[in-house]
Amino acid sequence: MGIDESSLFLIWLALRGPLTPSRAAIEASLPKTTVYRKIKELENRGWLRKEENAYISTERAEILGRMEVKDILGVFHVEKLFEKAVRLQTGSWKRSMELLKEKSRGGDFVLCYETAAYIRTGFQTPSAAFAYVRESDMERWTSLGRKASKLADLVLIPVRELPTSEIISGWPVVTEERLKLELITWLGRGVLDLAALGGEIPTVVEEMTDVIY
Repeated sequence: MGIDESSLFLIWLALRGPLTPSRAAIEASLPKTTVYRKIKELENRGWLRKEENAYISTERAEILGRMEVKDILGVFHVEKLFEKAVRLQTGSWKRSMELLKEKSRGGDFVLCYETAAYIRTGFQTPSAAFAYVRESDMERWTSLGRKASKLADLVLIPVRELPTSEIISGWPVVTEERLKLELITWLGRGVLDLAALGGEIPTVVEEMTDVIY
């Protein structure tokens, strides 16, 4: 599911106070069955969380509420692209980087997300190598490792055309503006990477506060 107008409206409602399915159905003028499905999808994707009998906005959603429209559109675009990611096990994220370079014909992948943040800052070691690759090349790239369900060393995001990139330390990485959108989209470790890039530190859950401050 991509974020559509009604899903975005449900996030907007939750940003204004606890949201019950009944209230959501009235405010959004949607059937309750549709509301339940969309709320569950938004919960699974980290935009809402259940608290007693209602749903409230997450830290991620609250950051979204403070952003400009152009950035919000960017976040949802990145999320939609990352939903198609193919996850592989290669042995380690470093091995994945080596394989990307070995199998590259030059200019046919772009590092993104926490891997790009590491290349730019040298800050936190990435959990995996994240890279955009062309959809037309996917068969060649998926031969680099075996498919992983959750834990992966190489995460490939198929796109029609590679996004704008810059060469940093010999690696093609996404521009800093796009990287910040990617980090905001998924938060988690991205919060610390945002801080390392000099970005605004968003409100975060309590267990991360000591690490940042």
